[in-house]
Amino acid sequence: MKWVYKIIILFLSFGLFVFCKGREEAAENKSDVFPGEQTAKGIRISKEQFNSRNMIIGKLDSIIVREMVTTQGYIDVPPEGRALVSAPIPGFVKNAPYIVGEKIKKGQHLLTLENPEFVTLQQRYLEAQAQQQYLISEYEREKTLFEEQVSSRKNFLKAESDYRKNKAEMIGLKAQLELLKVNVHQLEKDGIRSHLKLYAPITGSITRVMVSRGMYTPPNEPLLELVNTDHLHLELGVYERDAPKVHPGQKLRFYQPENPEELFEGEVYKVGGLVQEENRTVLVHGHIPDSLASKFPVGSYIQAEITLEEKQVVALPEAALLREGESNYALMVTLLTDGDYLLQKVALETGSAQSGFIPVITDNPDILKGQFLTRGAFWFKSEAE
Repeated sequence: MKWVYKIIILFLSFGLFVFCKGREEAAENKSDVFPGEQTAKGIRISKEQFNSRNMIIGKLDSIIVREMVTTQGYIDVPPEGRALVSAPIPGFVKNAPYIVGEKIKKGQHLLTLENPEFVTLQQRYLEAQAQQQYLISEYEREKTLFEEQVSSRKNFLKAESDYRKNKAEMIGLKAQLELLKVNVHQLEKDGIRSHLKLYAPITGSITRVMVSRGMYTPPNEPLLELVNTDHLHLELGVYERDAPKVHPGQKLRFYQPENPEELFEGEVYKVGGLVQEENRTVLVHGHIPDSLASKFPVGSYIQAEITLEEKQVVALPEAALLREGESNYALMVTLLTDGDYLLQKVALETGSAQSGFIPVITDNPDILKGQFLTRGAFWFKSEAE
């Protein structure tokens, strides 16, 4: 029996040792997590504990906060910066020398078309122009004879009708030729051309080519697209609930989703008055500096923040605020006479975080002038909870 008692005593001794060791480790772990001593006035912490944990004391900072509307859209050009090249008459493409990306100047030759109708149009103009001289002289002759009562009124009216009809036809043919960029004076001098040249209506880059050599093109069918990127703007969609807050002149910042750190600035130029049915947004045009023209391809997707209001507030770094239930609080620091620090929990009314800071809403002079633990507050989170 004696050996049984020895075994029992041995197990009890081992259990007591494990229990004491566990309490010592728990106390050590707690001291690692929670420095300092909890007192009736707050948490007392020594200077050595403060410095060893790299804590920092600071005051409320004055910052600018922005009330913003977030939106998205794309880079575009004004309507006058985009042009479709087409021909008012059908034809076969004789040559199409340009490809997407080439720089084009206004008035530069782009395409050449061939069409018998173009030849006929020039011929009709030249015939009408040649006939006009005869009809003018015939009209004036019949007018003189009629006034002298030598010729009948019928002959005079017939001559006048032929003259005016031919004149109207010549004016119409001239207008059609001018639409085709044909100089009628040059036509009268050099004669009929068998091909029609199309010219660039604006300076820009070719963004689309819809033709190839030998292809038949119907009238008014788009053949090329030109885009001038000297002046870019933003096309943004603002939700209808936010649209009444957005006005011309407001500042905005925008960025590409793949590079959110690189921000660019602009301003609201126009706000549309129609809600788009498909997504319940209002179109907003934004101006951006011309210096950014070479940075963004037209059509680039962007995200933007429109600043509705800016105001100056006081704030603490996000790291200085701890959450307890539904409230935010910070630790106000007082330096004691023996060199230790006293940390007191202070509940704060706060705003939304911006750029690493949280606005503090208060008019309490003690808080406005007080010092707070701006780094290291997380050491006290578990104890406070």
